[in-house]
Amino acid sequence: MYSRERGQPSATPDMSSASCPKDPAKQEAFKEFMGDVPRENEPVDRFMELADGPSKESRSPASEQEGSSHMNASPPFGVEMKRGRCLPWLPLPSSCLLFSLLAMLTMFFSLLVLSSALLCKAELNLAEDYSFHISVFSDLHYGENESTFGIPADMNSAALMRQVLSQEQPDFVVLNGDLITGENTFAFNSTGYVDEIVAPLVQGDYSWASTYGNHDSKYNLSREALYAEEKKYASAYTQHGPAGTDGVTNYVLPVFPLNSTGSSQTPVAFLWFFDSRGGSEYQSLPANVDNIDNYVSNGTVSWYRSAQADLQSQYGTLPSLAFVHIPTLAFVDLQAQTNPKVSGPNYPGLNEDVPLAQQGYSNTGSEAIPFMQALLDTPGLHSIYSGHDHGDSWCGRWPNTTLPGYGVGGGSSQERPILCFCKHSGYGGYGVWNRGVRQIRMSFDQYGGMSVDTWVRMQAGIIVTAVSLNETYGEDVYSTADGQ
Repeated sequence: MYSRERGQPSATPDMSSASCPKDPAKQEAFKEFMGDVPRENEPVDRFMELADGPSKESRSPASEQEGSSHMNASPPFGVEMKRGRCLPWLPLPSSCLLFSLLAMLTMFFSLLVLSSALLCKAELNLAEDYSFHISVFSDLHYGENESTFGIPADMNSAALMRQVLSQEQPDFVVLNGDLITGENTFAFNSTGYVDEIVAPLVQGDYSWASTYGNHDSKYNLSREALYAEEKKYASAYTQHGPAGTDGVTNYVLPVFPLNSTGSSQTPVAFLWFFDSRGGSEYQSLPANVDNIDNYVSNGTVSWYRSAQADLQSQYGTLPSLAFVHIPTLAFVDLQAQTNPKVSGPNYPGLNEDVPLAQQGYSNTGSEAIPFMQALLDTPGLHSIYSGHDHGDSWCGRWPNTTLPGYGVGGGSSQERPILCFCKHSGYGGYGVWNRGVRQIRMSFDQYGGMSVDTWVRMQAGIIVTAVSLNETYGEDVYSTADGQ
């Protein structure tokens, strides 16, 4: 719950719809049963939120109509769960229904009192034209040195956000990593930049979800603190990954049909979010020397495979998009193999970071191979969106030479996901290129098919590199104007 005038979260969550056990022992037993026990150094208030209910439910970002119904969700371990329940194993925002224990399941649960309601997020719904429009703000880099260009840079970033939101009016917003330049912040004010970043979203009544980048973990800034600050807002759909994953932002959000109703409603698509990590440990010396692996971990890959397989079993093959801050080796290979096709009429967009920086420390990017294999093995995965490299903003097809033999259909090019850079959106961070914001429009037909169009809205208000990511993308010819 937040004040629109002040743009700040309310200190008191709305508890009108929650009825949860107050006894601490029962709370702990309930959370252990639900599989959401805090890990070491993990904020405890996230788990209290499960028991006591989070902030007041925000609007459904893609539908303004009254009576927007609630989410259908499925956990990743084969346990069929009814509509409206939060899933700590597989974080899916949903509306709140009474969650009760039907019987004494086993003697281990005999002491649990599970007559409890979990107040969760409103579901994400398609717009009236059966589309879902996402604005992706990448590499905002708030918090640069305040004694030099930091303050005016943040003011310009906020102005760009307000302008683009006003022009595009998306259904949802993604903050795709490097929200803050953590190495230039102080411990007392590092997470305060979150309030500045989300102010245009809160004031405009937009919901959002985040991935975190390598600059979001530094000597005076931790991912856990960043997450705790972000989750004070009712409109934040960012979720903490389950135990066994590494980093913070590993989760999935389902998108539902317009005005979905009933307990058996099937999502139309999934949005996957991955934490590529990187940066340095909080308060570790020497300060700001990178000591966190900069790739999606094998533990996260294992969770993803299990979660994706469960959703596949529950709903069949549904289209999906993925967001991860640092790009994988596939982006590097595509850039190397297709120059000058990248930034040309087939794959238009800025291509100034050459070679681009990828996940992993080795030149081969081998650390991220398990993650890439998992992506290629995902039926229905349409496209992957990364930031990190401020000088790149193109989209292209995953090359067949990267991990040949992996993927649905043995690596067929038309079944491999499309790779897209976002666009450097913030006025902090390196580079003098004009800023912009990638837009993604997912459109659905009556048979569940999905098409994706994407473009970049520039700081000057113009649209560049508008393309259709369809079966003939890479063969079609587009304007090469990139806004520079």
